[in-house]
Amino acid sequence: MAWAAPVDLPDIGETAQAYLSTEEERRVGEAFMRSIRSSLKIISDPEIEDYIQSLGYRLVSYSAFSDREFTFFVVDSPVINAFAGPGGHIGLHTGLILVTQSESELASVIAHEIAHVTQRHIARAVEAASKTSLPMTAALIAALILGSQNAQLGTAALAATTAGNIQRQINFTRSNEKEADRIGVQILADAKFDPRRMPLFFDRMRRASMGSENPQFEFLRTHPVTTSRIADTLNRAEQYPQDNYTESLNYSLIKARLRVITQDNPQRSEAYFAAKLKESSTKNSAATRYGYALALLEGGDYAAALKHTELLIKKNPDKIAYQILLAKIKMAAGHPGESLAIFRNNLNLYPYNQPLTMLYTNALIQTGHPETASIVLRDYIREKKQGTLLFYSLKAQAESNSGNTVSAHQALAEYYFLIGQTAIAISQIKIALKGLAEKDSIRLAQINARLKVMQEQLRLEEDH
Repeated sequence: MAWAAPVDLPDIGETAQAYLSTEEERRVGEAFMRSIRSSLKIISDPEIEDYIQSLGYRLVSYSAFSDREFTFFVVDSPVINAFAGPGGHIGLHTGLILVTQSESELASVIAHEIAHVTQRHIARAVEAASKTSLPMTAALIAALILGSQNAQLGTAALAATTAGNIQRQINFTRSNEKEADRIGVQILADAKFDPRRMPLFFDRMRRASMGSENPQFEFLRTHPVTTSRIADTLNRAEQYPQDNYTESLNYSLIKARLRVITQDNPQRSEAYFAAKLKESSTKNSAATRYGYALALLEGGDYAAALKHTELLIKKNPDKIAYQILLAKIKMAAGHPGESLAIFRNNLNLYPYNQPLTMLYTNALIQTGHPETASIVLRDYIREKKQGTLLFYSLKAQAESNSGNTVSAHQALAEYYFLIGQTAIAISQIKIALKGLAEKDSIRLAQINARLKVMQEQLRLEEDH
C-alpha cells in the first residue's frame, strides 16, 4: 500500500534560531509555566498526569524532535481548548478531553500542538517581538493564553504587557495552523493513530459551534478552522491506508475519571454512570463501571464501590487503575493496612510507576509513616531525576512529619518556585540554609546554588 509522501518541513529561517536558542526557549518555557500555574487550576491527579504524559510522548517519539523534553498537563476548565507554550509545554483543557469521541481525536489535538513546537512557531513569534526581554516574552505568551481562558485574567495580564505585541503574537500563531495540521497528520499516522480523526474532530467542533457565541468553543477562536483547512487536512489524511485502529482502555478510564473528579456533585456522577451501565449499547462497559465505582467512592458508598471494583479486577486483575481504586476504597473504608499492602504489591510489579508511587506516599503520610514515605520519594527522584508539583508537596509533608526540617523547606521552596511564587520560594530556601550544619559543605553548596537561581529569577521578575 502506498503511504503518503513525507512532509517537506519548511525552512523556518536562521533569525528565529539566532534569537531564541534551545536553552533560552527552555528558560522562557519555565517562566511561562510559572505564570500558567499561578493563574490557572492545573489538575495534579497522578493518574491523569501519567496518561497525558504517556500519550504525549508516544506522539513526540514520531516527531522531528523525538529526543526533546516535553511537558503535557491538564487544565481544569470546561472550555474546549488546548495550547502550546515555549519549551515544549502543552496544555489540554478537561472540556476538550471530554468532548473527544476517540483516542485518535485526542491524539490529533496533541499532535497539532506538538507540531507548533517542533516547527518552532513560538520561537518565530518571539523573534517577531525580539525587542523584548526573555521574561517579558514569557509574560506576553502567558498573557495571550490566559486571555483565552478567562477574560479577567486576560485583562490583568494585558495591563502588565504590551497590547500591540500580544496582537502580533495572535496573528503570527494563526498563520501557522495549516502547517501544524500537516505535520500533525503525519505524526498521527506514524504513531498508529487514525489521521482522519483530526479533520473529522475539527469539523464536528465547527458544526457544533455554528451560529453560537458559546465561549466553550475557545479552541475554534485560538485555532481558526475553515472548510478549506478541514478539506486540506482530510485530503492528506486519506493518503494513508485504512486500518483497524484500537482504542486504549486507559483513554476511556481517564475520561471517566475526569468526569467524576471535575463534578462537584458525586450523586450526579453516580446517576450518570448508573444510567450508562443500563444501556446495552454502552461502548465501553469497563470504563463506565470504573466511573460508577469512582462516583460511589466519592459519595461515600464504599461497599457498592468495592463490589463494582472487584468485578473489574476479576476481568482484568493486572490493570493498575483498578488496583489503585481498590486501595483507595480500602483506605476510605477504614482498612489502611490492606490499602498499603495493595500499593506495595503493585509497586513491586511496577517499580517507580508515578501514580502508584505518589498515591502510596500519600497513604503512608496519612497513616503515620512519614519516614517510609521520605525514603520512597528519595528513591523515586533518584531514579526519575525530575519532580512534579505533587512530588514536592508530598515530600514537604513527609520530611516535615519526619522532623527533617531542612529537607522540608527545600521541598517547599521548589513547590513555590514552580507555581510562580518566587519570593516565598526564596524565603523557604533561606530557612533551609539556616537550619543546615556548616560542616555539610556539599549540601550547603547545592542549596546556595539553587538560591542563586531563584534570586536571579526574582530580579528578572521585578525588573519587568
